[in-house]
Amino acid sequence: MKHASFPLWQEKDWIEKSEQSLKGKKVEQLINRTYEQIKLKPLYFKKEQHGSQFPGVPDYRRGIDSYIDQKQPWRIAQTIQASTANELKDKIEAAIKGGQTAVSFSVQEDISYQSIFEEFADRFPICVHTKKSQQSKLVSELCSIKEISDVQGFIATDPLAQLASDGYLREPVNAVYDELATNIQITSQKFPELKTILVDTSPYHNGGANAVQEIAISLASAVFHLEELSNRNIPIETILSKYIFHFSIGANFFMEIAKLRAARMLWGEIVKAYGGSKENQKMVISARTSTFTKTVYDPYVNLLRSSNEAFAAVIGGVQYLHVSPYNELEGNGGEFSERMARNTQLILKEEALICKTHDPSGGSWYIEELTDEIANKAWELFIQIDDSGGMLSSLVDGEIQSQLSKVLENRKNDSFTRQQSIIGTNIYANLQDQPLKFSVQQKVTPEDVAIKIPELKQTRLSEPYENLRRMSEKLEQKPVVGVICIGGVKQFKPQADFVAGFLAPGGIVTEKSEETDSWKQIQKYIDSSNYSTYCLCGAYGEFEEWGLSIVKEFQAIYPEKRLYLAGLPEHKDVWLQTGVKGFFHRKSNCYDSLLSLLTEMEETTHA
Repeated sequence: MKHASFPLWQEKDWIEKSEQSLKGKKVEQLINRTYEQIKLKPLYFKKEQHGSQFPGVPDYRRGIDSYIDQKQPWRIAQTIQASTANELKDKIEAAIKGGQTAVSFSVQEDISYQSIFEEFADRFPICVHTKKSQQSKLVSELCSIKEISDVQGFIATDPLAQLASDGYLREPVNAVYDELATNIQITSQKFPELKTILVDTSPYHNGGANAVQEIAISLASAVFHLEELSNRNIPIETILSKYIFHFSIGANFFMEIAKLRAARMLWGEIVKAYGGSKENQKMVISARTSTFTKTVYDPYVNLLRSSNEAFAAVIGGVQYLHVSPYNELEGNGGEFSERMARNTQLILKEEALICKTHDPSGGSWYIEELTDEIANKAWELFIQIDDSGGMLSSLVDGEIQSQLSKVLENRKNDSFTRQQSIIGTNIYANLQDQPLKFSVQQKVTPEDVAIKIPELKQTRLSEPYENLRRMSEKLEQKPVVGVICIGGVKQFKPQADFVAGFLAPGGIVTEKSEETDSWKQIQKYIDSSNYSTYCLCGAYGEFEEWGLSIVKEFQAIYPEKRLYLAGLPEHKDVWLQTGVKGFFHRKSNCYDSLLSLLTEMEETTHA
């Protein structure tokens, strides 16, 4: 027995066995195509790998920490907001006591941060994203502290990301990079470990970008920074040592892991092409959980979303991480939600012990192949951007915005047809839920700008449905659809429940009738409820003839009211000709149906 072994199965054996369990269905039928135009297969097999087998060595897909040494835990860098320096100091101290391991804050124009640097800069990494002239101000305040020299972390800025997010720059591009170059020269002398060049992909992520586009844009932005700064007589190695990359982490768990791995691979190749050292080939990554995926309604689901995204980030090998509080869309999260966000990282670190293992996803045939596919596609897109004149030119021409808008439309269409679920928003919507207090900020472009580009709208996937809920809340009468239940419970309940779930994302309530088996009972229910809209539910295959007669009676007696049918019958044209307004079924465009229904109800109210 000790010499016995299992037979070695080949790829065809696994396919054959899988198709047996699928009862004749082909494995190819289970292939899905992602927004990156990558085919996700149901089965993956071992392939020859040409990249690094160990963490800490090129091509760095497995991380930048050497496998020989103990893995360095990522820094918990929750961004703290405060209106005064003293308030910020108190909040940082409380956060550090609660487990935070980096000092990260949102910069306010009228606050001096010198006291913050004096208190914390020599003990914790500084993690600050800056805009406009904020970087110069912070670097100046940091330099005024004589006793501090060993400052870790980043005070970094990305002019291109600012341009993409705001749609304009007040200062000419040359002036912006002149200021950045000055800050690099200052920090290189006094704070050699402090990074000052940011490559921020969040504006593109929030514009709908897929993983391939995010990586390609990050590389194109990084190369544009490099070319601009090298023209200002800064040594290449000095520039490369100052980079920090920032990614938003979305909902597709394995795709986001592979995205971070592929980004490291490609950046290492670019640095190598510029003659950079192996140390500078290592991409340092800051990350945050996505704003694009968060919702105003059923906000506690945001906790689950952020946890999933944070998990992907640390598996993917980030160095700094911010987990957004579940109510971040309100502006200032609050003590409770901020603690919950920070504790999400602590659970991953101290209980899941992810920080103890180098590249936990390494060796997964699925993730390794996905990493290679993303890297190949991202490199092709990066070359296209470069051939088109580079990142700035592509933003000015609107080419980047055009590419991202196509992906965004695909994402929206999938959410409209509910192929993409948004829990608590387009599916399992809770009509008793209290939404976050969120107001849309109108973007205003000043007249005196140096450069302006076509808009890259910063959005969230749930916004169209949230607008439907607001639309329903503004109606003078609560929107209700009466559900006419035909036959027994077994006949109508599945469809009645489906209709309730289908209409809830629009804030529309359903009220079911009693079991009915005659027009007289139906008429009694309609007269007593007196709604403007009704939906017929039942096993229409069993009551088609009688159902059509119900529609005729309904149209004759209640011509001002609307009648829909649950499900999609085989002879739908007959139902439409008889007087049915439309159908609620699993292939319906839920968003369009709800928008049309609410518009009709609004017109009825104002009639």
